[in-house]
Amino acid sequence: MRRFRPCLLALALSSALPFPGAHAEGTAAGGAAAANVPIGLRLLFVAVDRNADGRIESGEADLFLDNLFAQADSDGDARLSLGEVVGLQARFAPGEDAGRRVRAQFRRLDADRDGFIDGREVNTAAVGHFAFLDADHDGAITLADLAGRDLVAPGGLAANP
Repeated sequence: MRRFRPCLLALALSSALPFPGAHAEGTAAGGAAAANVPIGLRLLFVAVDRNADGRIESGEADLFLDNLFAQADSDGDARLSLGEVVGLQARFAPGEDAGRRVRAQFRRLDADRDGFIDGREVNTAAVGHFAFLDADHDGAITLADLAGRDLVAPGGLAANP
């Protein structure tokens, strides 16, 4: 599968797959940040942080997004239809409201309006959203970056880097 560099966990966190509680609550810095991030988001963070150093760097986010894309691409054509994205979302966060958000995000991601999301479109959104979530601009997303913030960038998906 083609690699998308750098990618992001954030696309899954707050855009393409809106997890319950994806909006961090409270304010925190450093080690206290985890207490102010919903448990579902913390679990996802741990899963993406493959080297367990408390930082999600672009390579880790890239691998996560590649795997997520491959899971959603049920027909193996290297692009995602709305049905494939909705199907993946339903496995992670079922619900009518989540389905509506996914459909809206799909429309925003489908930049060329061809009815599919390809790797280029995912990458464009992912790079911008990674930069948005990296609040301290150190090249990695930490729980402190996520704590106390709305995880949806202005404009609904990804801020341009």
